[in-house]
Amino acid sequence: MKIKICGLSTKEAVDTAVESGVTHLGFILSPSKRQVAPEKILQITNDVPKTVKKVGVFVDEPINFVKKAFQVAQLDLVQLHGNEDMNYINQLDVSVIKAIRPDQEFKEYEDVILLFDSPQAGSGQAFDWDSLVTSGLKNKFFIAGGLNPENVAAAIQHFPNAYGVDVSSGVETDGIKNLTKIKNFVQNASLASSKQLFIEFLRITKKLNENKIIPYLMGSLAVEQIINFPTNPDDIDIQLKKPDFENFEQLTSLMEELGYQLIDLHEHKFEKASIHVGFASVETLKNYAGVDDNDIPKINFKSELHQEFFLPTLKQNIQIYQAAVTDSWRAKKTKDKKILKKLLFEENDANIK
Repeated sequence: MKIKICGLSTKEAVDTAVESGVTHLGFILSPSKRQVAPEKILQITNDVPKTVKKVGVFVDEPINFVKKAFQVAQLDLVQLHGNEDMNYINQLDVSVIKAIRPDQEFKEYEDVILLFDSPQAGSGQAFDWDSLVTSGLKNKFFIAGGLNPENVAAAIQHFPNAYGVDVSSGVETDGIKNLTKIKNFVQNASLASSKQLFIEFLRITKKLNENKIIPYLMGSLAVEQIINFPTNPDDIDIQLKKPDFENFEQLTSLMEELGYQLIDLHEHKFEKASIHVGFASVETLKNYAGVDDNDIPKINFKSELHQEFFLPTLKQNIQIYQAAVTDSWRAKKTKDKKILKKLLFEENDANIK
């Protein structure tokens, strides 16, 4: 789940958002009480990790102004909140988020990320969620408008296919960004997103179990099941025994039955709406992190339907993340270090008890 904090103007708020785990930082460059200059954006984001995207928000500005501000502030995306059409967007030649009202026509915006907002952006007023039908929508989309730490989980539950959530006034007090509210918003959004992903993992597990395949849940989603630490997983990371993993024709067929499309054969990734599922061979864990897959405990998950899967223990997850933080391929994933730190803290706390 992408989590975007918009209307940022101070380094303290930026640092808090990044440390909390946001994926997108929003800065308003058009006239507004939250307006900030491109030069200041560069100054307060000079140490932001590359994995966190910087978004410049504009309203009906001249193309040249947007392009120059994009370069000066070293932005990653442009967010448009005015009457900009595809002719305008095509002149930018950058990734674009287009804000629209739920009652607006949006079919013209091809290959553009949409952001559904209240009629008066930044007002803190929510729109009628039931009025927005997203089934069949091909665009990735954010939900905005009136979100806050108290209702963001409900929004994610209502829009399970949302690409992300966006907030500005909902994390403010008297018009100023409230650091505690930022932390709470990100945590609540992360936990809600993880809950949705875990439900989907169980659905996939049911299909695999029906075909005598027992999956291994890995990655940050697995960590959350062990220590309930909000990690905002990027995807569902599943590993399989080598024969099941290498029977890729069967695996592809099963995932297609669940509505997924193969998007990367090399990395064995599947996609359905905003959900990504990656598969790997569990036997590689032994060389990678010294974890023998035969020692990973099996979980008998009792729900409406009985599902079986393997889940690494706290100690095994520590070994995996200790290997991850030294892996040059994952060098840009700063989240790995945060997860390892929390895992080690939990281990130490358990030893003291």
